[in-house]
Amino acid sequence: MHDPYLELIKEQWPSISDTYNRYAEQRPIMLVDVQESVIHAYPVEEFIMLLDAPSRRQVEMQYHRAVANRQMVLFVRDTDNKVFQSYTLALED
Repeated sequence: MHDPYLELIKEQWPSISDTYNRYAEQRPIMLVDVQESVIHAYPVEEFIMLLDAPSRRQVEMQYHRAVANRQMVLFVRDTDNKVFQSYTLALED
């Protein structure tokens, strides 16, 4: 199955990586907003509180697995297409 957001992530990776690295000590959750063309780095607690209750536990588990494996959690928000998709991505050395 083709994921149109993987190409977006690939294109935006230098900016995503730079933004993440500015806040790497806090291990943020990243958000790419498609319509606003903005990349955000959120403290994990703040980001999780923005989610509905059923999603919180799932994202917490995803986040802890990612941190343990030297990965980041990145969300893509595309409000036009009603998409809010998460990805777990390897961090570069």
